[in-house]
Amino acid sequence: MCTGIKKTILFYLFLGAIFSILPVMSWSMLVVQTEVVSGNISNKFADHSIKLDNEKIYRPSRKGLVLDLPVGEPVTLRYMVEDSKNVFFEFAPGLNSLKELEPVHSLKDNIPK
Repeated sequence: MCTGIKKTILFYLFLGAIFSILPVMSWSMLVVQTEVVSGNISNKFADHSIKLDNEKIYRPSRKGLVLDLPVGEPVTLRYMVEDSKNVFFEFAPGLNSLKELEPVHSLKDNIPK
């Protein structure tokens, strides 16, 4: 009976160790690829989505994100593809007004030599 308790305790210690390591390891695997697009606004919709002159529709990433430029104005969007939909989370008036983001490097690239 004593060995059964020891096995149970070891099992729960093992599970605890695994679940405490998982969150630390998983953050490094989460990388979102973003893109930048520029164009003139050709249409605006009630849900605050916009259509650019490239004929693609871009939806805002959150309810409070409202693009306040009129139809016909140039805009640059930073967006990601989510469930085959273009979702923008940053915008700036004008063409090519947002810079590309620096690529994400792994932790091993940041180790001094």
